[in-house]
Amino acid sequence: MIDNSPATRPSLTFRSGGWVIALAGVLVLLIIAWAFAGIFTGHHPKGNGQSVDTYGFDLSNLQTNGGAFVASGNPRDFLRSLDQPDILAGHEMLAHNAKLRSKYVVTTDRVIGVNINGKARASPLNVMNVHEIVNDELDGVPIAVTFSPLCDSVMVFDRRVNGQTLRFGVSGLLLDSNLVMYDKQPESAAQANMNAPQSQSTTTAAVSSLWSQMAGKAIAGPEIGTALIKIPNVNVCTWKHWLATHPTTEVILSDAQDEKRMKKISYSRYLLSPRLEFPIGRNATTSALPKKLDETNSANDLAQHSAQGQAKIPAEMPLKMPIIAITAGGKTQVVTLREAADRGADAPWNFMVGGVPIVVVSHKEPASVLVSSSDGTPIQVTPCLWFVWQAFHSPASPD
Repeated sequence: MIDNSPATRPSLTFRSGGWVIALAGVLVLLIIAWAFAGIFTGHHPKGNGQSVDTYGFDLSNLQTNGGAFVASGNPRDFLRSLDQPDILAGHEMLAHNAKLRSKYVVTTDRVIGVNINGKARASPLNVMNVHEIVNDELDGVPIAVTFSPLCDSVMVFDRRVNGQTLRFGVSGLLLDSNLVMYDKQPESAAQANMNAPQSQSTTTAAVSSLWSQMAGKAIAGPEIGTALIKIPNVNVCTWKHWLATHPTTEVILSDAQDEKRMKKISYSRYLLSPRLEFPIGRNATTSALPKKLDETNSANDLAQHSAQGQAKIPAEMPLKMPIIAITAGGKTQVVTLREAADRGADAPWNFMVGGVPIVVVSHKEPASVLVSSSDGTPIQVTPCLWFVWQAFHSPASPD
């Protein structure tokens, strides 16, 4: 017979397990407080992920040239820019990895390599996936290393614009599936906001401009139409080959809280699928690509070459075909990673673009290329997917 009298019935005390319930209650209260904190402090995320009008930017002078300007599904700064990252000497990476349970950068990882006046630095793409923008400084030059994962596109810009050094953030908006940045409010403007009467204060929206990565210029806001200076000689290749060709390189380090996000965020399934996740407003269809484009400098020329039946390989260009656009001497040549790989691994491929001698060296596992000029002439190298190059370099559509 079970004795259910009050004297023998177990009681819940703090010592016997009540602390677990109390702790759970505290955690619930903290989560609720965090969720509502933005409402009271004004720091809640801007942008509902659906409507571009909810992101707090002045779009009154927006210029898209027919491109599809949409919300990405994430609020502004959902992916936080990495500002002034810590730096590690490249030759110390093996020792650094030995201290970690999971290795930070290994030989086959792709990195964005930047070289300014002989000083080299690498930004691993697994870090760029969770930040998309790194506001850095190299050899005294303030730079923004930018990566748009949906387009696999890389561009590096000088952050100095009209006498100010800008700091860029991820707007949460896209133009033809490509990264749209915004310049974070300068400290001087922010201080003026705080000191000005409420009726005269200037909002961040009125101060910030929106900048398209692929267009390389402001598409809305006070700086509308202003072009950013592109840093030349940028490459995307494996860490192994960047370190081999730049033995004194440095590598940026991620924030401590980034480790879990780097494991979770991957675009490999998206890159293997032929489907685009966001609309493209301009020309972005499968089309032929000339094998050689030495004296062409726009996608208008690409279309003319295709119409004339001059394309030989590939017969049809998949939208997500990885390409490299090489600009030198005022001309641009577009080559595919597949075409470069067909030339053979580690075998230099030499050709001329705009009168400048170009050397392309292909590597495998994973496929990547190193592009340079054999005479030291600065060149612009833009790795991206075919659809986004075509979208931004086709004849402009009416707004």
